[in-house]
Amino acid sequence: MHEIETKTNKAPFMTAKKKQSATDEEIETFYSTLREYYLNLPYDRTKVALEELNYRDIARISAFIATLKRTKVLNKERIISQKSAIYTSNHIGSYDQFYIPKLLKKIPLHYLVKDKVTKWPVRWNLVYKPTGVVVVDTTNLSSWLKAKTVLTQYLLHGGSVFMFAEGSRRGEDNMGDFNPGIAQIAQDTGRSVCTLAIKNTVSIFSRKPIICAGEVFTVDPREDIRIATERIKNGVYSAYNEILEYEGID
Repeated sequence: MHEIETKTNKAPFMTAKKKQSATDEEIETFYSTLREYYLNLPYDRTKVALEELNYRDIARISAFIATLKRTKVLNKERIISQKSAIYTSNHIGSYDQFYIPKLLKKIPLHYLVKDKVTKWPVRWNLVYKPTGVVVVDTTNLSSWLKAKTVLTQYLLHGGSVFMFAEGSRRGEDNMGDFNPGIAQIAQDTGRSVCTLAIKNTVSIFSRKPIICAGEVFTVDPREDIRIATERIKNGVYSAYNEILEYEGID
């Protein structure tokens, strides 16, 4: 019988190898214990509720701007029923996230952003900080683990999060490798991953921005995180191809 490894003030842990040989009961016990650990951590519901209210207010403005830019939304019915989920898409420009509310409307999101965002005083103080974004230093493991904890808490308490899985912006038609954090958090929380694709958010004055909802994924408790990450990436890539097809006939 496998023991669930625990350390003082740290989340329960089970290696991928142990997961493969563990019984269904052991797997269920592990994830139940893991989720209970995160649910028992300090969590300010009042603060989070205010952040989500702020997000809704800013999202209405963002969605209005996206409408003025003639933003096209494709396949929104794919995620219309998703609650407490992880959202991800390709990342083209620094304003990509301001087009997402056009698709998700009233769903409040807690974004994962790089620490450099805090150095943009106007956007940081008016948009990011009030909406409860999670800041991470991508070069620091400790920073990522702290961010992962907060994102996991949001999800287990019924919220939704958004992460650009590539980590850095890429040019059009140039999707980079996906970081495994999304798949890991999806596995730990049992939440779905909703894939999106965006295009033309940089060339908004010459072409209308397009957002497409892609496939929704779940990560099996025993699934290899690398395989799950690749599936999620392929989901975003497929949604992007749908945009290309749409542009070809529009």
